[in-house]
Amino acid sequence: MVLKAALVCVAVAALLAYYCNEPVPQGIAEPHLYAKMTGIIFRTALNLGRIGEYFSAGSEAQIFRSVFEAWMNVGLKLKGTSYREGLKCTDTMFDGVNVRVYEPTSAAQSDTKVPGLVYIHGGGWVIATVDTVDPMTAHVAKQLGAVVVSVDYRRAPEHLFPAAFDDSVAATKFFLQNAEKYNVDRTRIGISGDSAGGNLAAAVTLALAKEKGLPKLKTQALIYPVLQAINFTTPSYINHGHLNSLSKDLMVSFWLWYLNNDLSFKKVFEANNHTTVKLKKSQYAEYVDPEMVDVKPVKKGNLKFPDIPNIATILDPRFAPLMVDDADLKGLPLTYVMTCEYDVLKDDGVMYAKRLGKAGVKVNHDHYQHGFHPFLIYFDVYESAGAAMANYLAYLKKNL
Repeated sequence: MVLKAALVCVAVAALLAYYCNEPVPQGIAEPHLYAKMTGIIFRTALNLGRIGEYFSAGSEAQIFRSVFEAWMNVGLKLKGTSYREGLKCTDTMFDGVNVRVYEPTSAAQSDTKVPGLVYIHGGGWVIATVDTVDPMTAHVAKQLGAVVVSVDYRRAPEHLFPAAFDDSVAATKFFLQNAEKYNVDRTRIGISGDSAGGNLAAAVTLALAKEKGLPKLKTQALIYPVLQAINFTTPSYINHGHLNSLSKDLMVSFWLWYLNNDLSFKKVFEANNHTTVKLKKSQYAEYVDPEMVDVKPVKKGNLKFPDIPNIATILDPRFAPLMVDDADLKGLPLTYVMTCEYDVLKDDGVMYAKRLGKAGVKVNHDHYQHGFHPFLIYFDVYESAGAAMANYLAYLKKNL
């Protein structure tokens, strides 16, 4: 009995040591906060998802989501709802899509129309909801005095691409067409999103730029957006792919859950064997690596892909906005891009900002040397994230 108790104590100690020993990059300003956020919350949820699937308790994605959201909901209950004071918050539907609308009291009483913002949450198209980002979207609405529409799109793997994209387009169009109902100036509506939400915001902006008879989006604000699934060996993937805040392993899983819900191809994607030699030497590869030489322009229809379900989708700008042709970048609205140093997605945002600038789009690029994915959500407890939030809001105040 004593031996068993000792073994249990050793096992518990080893488990605690494993979670307390979260690797923290030297450049992180508040290492203990980073370790708590990524080591305890995110990593625990993911590991429980994998263990649960192993024991046939459900799919990895679904268990991961349930644990993560349960943990986040506890935090929200402890926080209370005082951050919503001065706001009317309504859960409703825009053209069949669930949304949460934040209306500042000042906006409803204003004699003039106010700006509006569509916000799309991150979470790899799989985890998180409008509840997860509720403190942040409420804060944005109050600080801007703007009506914010937070989109609760359908999530993978139950709903594969293009479900999340279609929902985001439908909700945005509805808001543009019905802005007056919320005392919003339809010519002053922007779109924003973080991570996978940044992907969707960029994809919606590209799609609506071609729509006729619809008010144009005033700006797009992309927060550490995920934009390409063609190259998982960019410098930021190589340098930061081991970080639990968003590992290369998890990001590839997110892409596959969104694409075809088949993680058996994870190793193939991680090694960039999901593309062909011809594709690696084409303009699509150059979109990720502008230093490439001897690029040969090819048409998508002339490319062959490995035998992977839906694999050609990786070149669809609705799925991966960085794959958009140069001609379709021209005429896009003012753009804000936020990137973080300790993030596998850093190069995605950097490349998109550069390509937009070359196409003549005015771009504001904020890079945070001490930032990590997804630090902005902790704007009220993390000093660097608070500074980033202030800069993000300053941009929106000026450009909405």
